[in-house]
Parts: sequence; structure tokens; C-alpha cells
Amino acid sequence: MQKDSEKKCPRCAIALEVHQYRRFELDKCNQCKGLWLQPDEFSVLTSEFDVYRDDDSNPHFIRPGLPRSENYLPCANCQKMMSRRNFKSISGVLIDSCLHCGVWLDKGELQSIRNFIASGGLDKSQDSKLVKHELKMEALDDRVSDLELMNKLLNKYDAKRIFFKGF
Repeated sequence: MQKDSEKKCPRCAIALEVHQYRRFELDKCNQCKGLWLQPDEFSVLTSEFDVYRDDDSNPHFIRPGLPRSENYLPCANCQKMMSRRNFKSISGVLIDSCLHCGVWLDKGELQSIRNFIASGGLDKSQDSKLVKHELKMEALDDRVSDLELMNKLLNKYDAKRIFFKGF
């Protein structure tokens, strides 16, 4: 890992500068206005508790269209390639994250995430996961029913007797 003062913007490759956001000191690129957040900072700033206490969060979130495809970005801290994911699977805000170092958010993405949360997006995300798991359980139940039927048929006709002696 590099020292805090050596962090570079994944987009512009220039040094990040420390800026105050609420009660945190976040690393910000002065050129593209992106933000680098440590994992604990990201957790707090995207928690319902913090978002609902903030008067600047807009509960009328409009899901943005997904941006065009682009290359993966290097981590601002360790320079390894970050993974890209849709925040909570349904927000439409793609975030770049390094498993160990933190999260890179492009200009406006932190506010979009906070607006998503303020609009009840975490509940919608949880509901979406529950529906997905329910569908998987129904499919598994169907497979178990098919296996039980097959087992009954094999036991009724005693597959060994049929295989070795014939009908």
C-alpha cells in the first residue's frame, strides 16, 4: 500500500487532495471531481442512519441509465485493477472498488447513492433479493419433487429386478 499523500486519481493520474465532506476528510481529484473513500468512510456515508440525518439527500431518486462501457480503473492506493459493480444491484450507480483499499466514485455518484438510499432504495434492493431467492427456492422445490417421483417409480418397479431379470 502507498502512503495517503501518494494517492493518484484513477482517471486523471494526478495526485488526490484532501477535502472535507461532512465530518470526513476524503481524497478528491481537482480535475475530474471524483472521490476516493476508505471502506469505513464508504460504509458510514452510505448507511441509512447517516443519509436520513442529512437534509441534502433527495428522496426523489431517479435511476440513471447505465454509463457506456469503459476500461477498468486502477486503484488509487495500490494501482491494481478495481472491480466495477452496480451499487446494491438496482441503483444504476456503477462504483469501482478495490477489495482491500477502498471505493472510487466519479463526480456526483456519492450524492446519487445517498439519494437512492433516501428514496428507500435499500429496502427495494432487499425486496429484489428476497424475490430472487424465493424463485430459486421454488425451482429447487420442483427439482426435489421430480427426484421424489423418480425414486417412487424406481422403488415401485424395483429397478434391480427389472435390470437383472427383465419384466
